[in-house]
Amino acid sequence: MNTEHFELVDGPDKPALQRALAYPNSESVRFNTLDDSIDAEIRRIDELANGLSFEIYGVIRSGANKDRTFKATYSVEGRSGTLKIDANGQSELRNQRNKDEFRL
Repeated sequence: MNTEHFELVDGPDKPALQRALAYPNSESVRFNTLDDSIDAEIRRIDELANGLSFEIYGVIRSGANKDRTFKATYSVEGRSGTLKIDANGQSELRNQRNKDEFRL
């Protein structure tokens, strides 16, 4: 399975991530990479121990990877992280609305 990796150099704060999770049909977030930006629908957020870093799962909503699922590790403190997109297919997340059952 091919996976595309992106370095995130800027992105949303914690309240924006929480809004995007709470209102997935009307709120999205934008992550900036070295070369471009990625608009994303957030489906699940797992807060890591320090309270400032997260594992984020969702669906890309713009560009060449639109409708593909992703997993990101992101720090709101540094507004940076990494984002991985499955380049060959899509996980069960695409049509799944129960955030707690999502798995890539």
